[in-house]
Amino acid sequence: MARKYKLLIVDDSTSILKALARTFADTPYEVTTCSDPVKSYEMIEDEHFDIVISDIMMPELDGLSLLRKIKNYNGTIQVIMITGYITINNTLNAFRYGANDIFFKPFKEMRDLIDAVDAAARKLNRINEILKVLASEKGN
Repeated sequence: MARKYKLLIVDDSTSILKALARTFADTPYEVTTCSDPVKSYEMIEDEHFDIVISDIMMPELDGLSLLRKIKNYNGTIQVIMITGYITINNTLNAFRYGANDIFFKPFKEMRDLIDAVDAAARKLNRINEILKVLASEKGN
């Protein structure tokens, strides 16, 4: 990985947040958790996160609305959705609104979620490479 990416995990369940924080403790990501989706969006604006893992079903601001807000704010932020409320509509909308991936709770294999975050980081590496090339060409 080219640099240490900031990962924000958003879920109204503190037990899920704790479990995911433990899962990512030994990874190269700088992990922050938040149980309030409204506050999480403020954090995204203030602190710049590269990758977000968000639950879909949350009070005040559901995860699909949060996803849309994130993508409208900064389309390069990589978002992975998680949900215990599995519907075709939620799944299709998550991808339609720009989610990288979706995982269903309870998680079968945490390694799959780590792999999805790694894939998001590789995509960010590629975006950054392209931007560097464009910036250097602009300077010529």
